Amino acid sequence: MKSQVLTFRNFDDAWLQEQEFVLPPGARKLRVTYSMISPGTELFCLREAIQSGSPVQPGYILVGTDEAGQRHFLFPSLAESSACHCNLRAAGPDSLLLPLPPEIAAEDAGFLRFINIGLHAFNQLSKPPEAVCVIGLGPVGNLAAQTAKLLGCQVVGVDPSANRRQLANACGIPATVAPEELSGYVKGFDLVIDTVAASSTLKSAAAILRDGGACSLIGIIKDGELKASDIFREAWQRNLVFRSGWEMLNPVKRQPGSPRVSTEENLQRALNWMTSGGYRLKPLLTGIIPAEITAIKSAYQRLNEQSDENMCFVLNWREEKGVAKV
Repeated sequence: MKSQVLTFRNFDDAWLQEQEFVLPPGARKLRVTYSMISPGTELFCLREAIQSGSPVQPGYILVGTDEAGQRHFLFPSLAESSACHCNLRAAGPDSLLLPLPPEIAAEDAGFLRFINIGLHAFNQLSKPPEAVCVIGLGPVGNLAAQTAKLLGCQVVGVDPSANRRQLANACGIPATVAPEELSGYVKGFDLVIDTVAASSTLKSAAAILRDGGACSLIGIIKDGELKASDIFREAWQRNLVFRSGWEMLNPVKRQPGSPRVSTEENLQRALNWMTSGGYRLKPLLTGIIPAEITAIKSAYQRLNEQSDENMCFVLNWREEKGVAKV
């Protein structure tokens, strides 16, 4: 049995690498229906890998069916968090397979991964925040803002892109501002969710947090001009907390006796909200494209070069490979 795995050398040099599919002991086989491109983490890591000149196989979000025909959303273990743009996938015992109810469209299920990231920020707090600011309104930030609204928080979204701010408005987030407008929110938030984690956004987070507030660093930390002494002086003087928002530090399943919320619990909560119509997802899906290399390269290039106008693409690995939306 042959598998096909999306492989890049650079954005212009990509192919579906064919190889023999071997199911490891203890793993479950999934026939992939859809995989979702993550325009934040995946493209950042892809750019980094391309500089090395070695082939890289991106992707960590997929939906597939098992041998019994049950649909599952895959949350792979850290060791398996790559090469998920494929037609066949082995899910090891450390990875999580979440059964999908019939109400959830397979092309929407990938958003569970982004919702889980935002939920992680709320799990780390001792009490629900009253006011939340989300910096960066890509898929993760948009859905984190929607989660904050579902939790009853006052929420403000921040993004330099007018298009992304309008998209957040269409998803039910009425208060959105450009970064330069944050000066009007000094000490206005209990929680900042920073999906960018650059010098400018970390400085802004410190300024807009209330004394004793917390910033969840979801974005991969970027090098920049911000001095460590500047940010830590602010944290020291005002009892601010800056903590990792990396969801992979969470246990995948609830550990016996542990108070920490697991990824499985987060995903189930997100699934319940999705089933009840709590999230507006359709505006976030730019297109469903066939798992065909020309269409794939075009989608990645659009995400890389025109991020304001392109949010998320889903690859359709089913046999018909029809384009549902572009």
